[in-house]
Amino acid sequence: MTPAATPISQPPAAPLSAAGHPGPTGRAATGTGTGGRCPTARALTARGSAPAAAAPGAPPARAGDKPAGSALLRCAEGATGEYDRLARPGGPARLDDPGDLIAAIPAMLGFRPERSLVLAVLCAAPDAPDSAVIDLVVRFDLRQPATGRPSDESTVAAAASRVCGRPGVVGVLVILVDEGLPDPERSLPQPIPVLTALERRMAAAAVPVRAVWAAHSIGGGRAWWSLTDPGRRGLIADPVASWVTLNRVLDGRPIRRCRDELTALVAPDPALRAEVSAELGAARARAKDRYATAARHADPIGFLRGELVTVLWLISNTESGADLAARELADIAVALRDRELRDCMFALAATVHAEAAEQVWSRLARALEGADRAETAMLLGYFAYVRGDGPFAGIALDAALDADPHHSMATLLHTALEAGMRPERLRDLARCGKDCAATLGVDMDTARW
Repeated sequence: MTPAATPISQPPAAPLSAAGHPGPTGRAATGTGTGGRCPTARALTARGSAPAAAAPGAPPARAGDKPAGSALLRCAEGATGEYDRLARPGGPARLDDPGDLIAAIPAMLGFRPERSLVLAVLCAAPDAPDSAVIDLVVRFDLRQPATGRPSDESTVAAAASRVCGRPGVVGVLVILVDEGLPDPERSLPQPIPVLTALERRMAAAAVPVRAVWAAHSIGGGRAWWSLTDPGRRGLIADPVASWVTLNRVLDGRPIRRCRDELTALVAPDPALRAEVSAELGAARARAKDRYATAARHADPIGFLRGELVTVLWLISNTESGADLAARELADIAVALRDRELRDCMFALAATVHAEAAEQVWSRLARALEGADRAETAMLLGYFAYVRGDGPFAGIALDAALDADPHHSMATLLHTALEAGMRPERLRDLARCGKDCAATLGVDMDTARW
C-alpha cells in the first residue's frame, strides 16, 4: 500500500483503553480528537466529511465501504515549495530546462521515483503574475507495488485532478518515469492510457497541461524526451549537483535511493514485536496500579501528569543515544492509549525534541500491532508531515490505516494529505497539544522534564 498526496513548502474499574476510547478516568476524549477544540482538527473533519468522488465505472459504495478506489488512491506522494526561488550564490536557482527539473525530482520527493507519474503543479508567482512557480510536486505509482500490475489509469487521473483542481493553479507539468516506456528512437509514438486519462481530467478541470516529459530513470546523463513536442529531447542533469538537492541536504533531510528505504522505517520487526508484546500485559498492570493509587488520593490529573512526564523522560533519553528496552517501549504504548495524553504528543513536533520523538514513534510502530501500531504510526506521520516530508508522512499514515482502518485522526490527516493541505495548517495540532499538556501542569517547551 502506498501513500497519499502530500504538501511540503517544505479507574481501576475503567482500565486503560485502546486508541479511540475513553481513557482510564472514564472521560470522553478531548483536545485534538474530531470532537475536540482544536481548530485544525475541526477543519480536517470538515474536509473529511465530503464524500470522495468515485472513479468512472467504479461500483457504487456500500455502507461501511471505503471510498471507491481508495486502495489505489493511497498512491500519491508529494512536496511543495517554490523550487525556482531557492537561494544560491548569484541569485535564485531556476529550473527552466527539463533536464534540470527532472534531476531535482528526487530531492523534492526525498527518493528517486521509479515506475511513477510525477506532477509539478504550477501557481502564479506572487511578485510576477506572468510567470509561475512550482507549488506542489505529487507522485503516483504507475504499477501496483504488491503485484506489479498497471495501476488503474482512470483512478490515478481522478486523484491527480483533485490535487491539481485547486484555486490558483495555472498549469501542470507531467513527468513519466518508467523503464517500460518505449524508446522514442526505436519505435513509433504509442498512446499511454494514464496520460490520455490525465489530459482528459485536466481539461475538464480547466488546468492546462503545459508539458509532458518522459524518462526511463532519473540519473545524470540519462535521456529525457518530450511527449508533447516531438523531437525535443535531452539529457538529465546530475541529481546530486542540483541546487534543490543541496538545499535539502543542508536542511538535514536525506535523499533515499528508493522508496523501499522509507517503507522499511515502519515495517514490522517480528523479533522486537515479540519482545514488546510480552511486556504489554505487565505494563498495563503497572499503569492500573498507579491509577488506583491516584484514585485513592482523588488525583486523576496527577496520574496523567506522571504518565506524561515518564513518556517525555523516556523520549529525552534517546537524545543521548540510549536505546529504549522492550519494557520501556511497552510503558509508552500503554500510556498512549489515553487520548488526552496522546494529544499532548503533537506538541513535541514543534520542540527541540521532535527528532527524538520521531525516532521513538518509528521504533514503536515497528514493535506494535493493531490499535497501538496505528496510534504511533499516526504520530510518526504527523511529525513527518509538519517537518515537510510528505512521502514519509503518507507511508506512515498508510501503515496506521492498515493497522486500524477506523483510526479517526489518521483518516483525517490522510485526507489532508490527499487534499494538498500545507504543513503550516497542521501546526494548530501542536499548539493544542501544548495547551493540553499545560492543563496537566507540564510545559512542553522546556528542554528537560
